Amino acid sequence: TNDKGRLSQDEIERMVEEAEKYKAEDDANKNRVEAKNGLENYCYSLKTSISSPEVEGKIPEDDKTKLTSAIDETLQWLDTNMSAEKEEFEEKQKSLETIATPILQAMGGGAAPGGMPGGMPDMGGAPGGAPPAEDPASGPTIEEID
Repeated sequence: TNDKGRLSQDEIERMVEEAEKYKAEDDANKNRVEAKNGLENYCYSLKTSISSPEVEGKIPEDDKTKLTSAIDETLQWLDTNMSAEKEEFEEKQKSLETIATPILQAMGGGAAPGGMPGGMPDMGGAPGGAPPAEDPASGPTIEEID
């Protein structure tokens, strides 16, 4: 037969099992990295927003100092906890949002920096984002339109 250089059925099954085993690990790692990047982006977005000329004078100095130190603390925490779990990154972001949101709302914008009123996209439990998609079967059909 022509089996030379081909994988046996056992080898194929073993490879598929390994792929499935590592898929969950890869997904968890991907989610962790996304949460880390989301927190980091949120910090830098806040920092940019509160130091922009448009905001100058709109935030009381003590609030600006409070927010700046909270951002700096979070960035330091990120530097020392690069391999933290997804939930830890999300918790840090919620903690920072708790400080930032009232300050930004008092400023008059009412929105998070960068025009993201619901928080960062793809942040799991964060409010905002796209509304859930409707069941496509409930929409109009071609027959109804014609």
